[in-house]
Amino acid sequence: MRRALFISLALLGASTAAAQTSPTEVLAPNQTLLEVQSTGQSYVAPDQATLTGGVVTFATTSREAADSNARAMAQVVAALKKAGVAPRDIQTQSVSLDPQSNYDRQGAEPPRITGYQARNAVTVRVRDVTKASELLTVLFEAGANDVNGPYFSIEDDSAAVAKARADAVSKAKAEADAYATAFGMRVVKVLRISERQRSATYESIVVTGSRIRPAGAPPPPPPPKSSPAVEVGEMEQKVTIWVDFALGPK
Repeated sequence: MRRALFISLALLGASTAAAQTSPTEVLAPNQTLLEVQSTGQSYVAPDQATLTGGVVTFATTSREAADSNARAMAQVVAALKKAGVAPRDIQTQSVSLDPQSNYDRQGAEPPRITGYQARNAVTVRVRDVTKASELLTVLFEAGANDVNGPYFSIEDDSAAVAKARADAVSKAKAEADAYATAFGMRVVKVLRISERQRSATYESIVVTGSRIRPAGAPPPPPPPKSSPAVEVGEMEQKVTIWVDFALGPK
């Protein structure tokens, strides 16, 4: 049993050492290591968007601020549902009630509470990106005074990632061939491939709006009579890979 245990430990040590072997240790005597970093891109139109719409209210007492906010927010949610947004696509993002204070600039007196600010906001998932502009108008007309978005995204990015990955591999191969040719060598084999970075960015216009006002401030401007312009554009998917090639003589 002791001999079997020693053999098992020896095999375990050998497998661990093999797993930690660096590319230079698997090169033949006449081969050279080439390390290449490559980034591939693909472009795809987003198929969903997210909006945030909320109401900020101010009042002398906390109860008044909370009540008026609840009434206004209920009107916003009802308008979204009437516009065709499913309840599962409306989610409360945040609810807050904060005192508003007047500070003594001389520091002689403690802060004095002058009123309260109530805030409630929902996140709206837009499954048809062509309706993003329409829903922004719905939010404005329903009384939302804290609106942001749209933030575009892709529900299933697997195809875009695969295309970007294929582009990265193609570029890595081309770069390896170029180096090999320049040094009078050829690509013998791939030693290691690593993917450590993936990202999707949106490059088009994002429409945002905010109509928050403190107590006593003039009323906000009326909501736009026409829908705000929203360009869907495309999203850029990036995949970065690192590839170790073995170069050898021709």
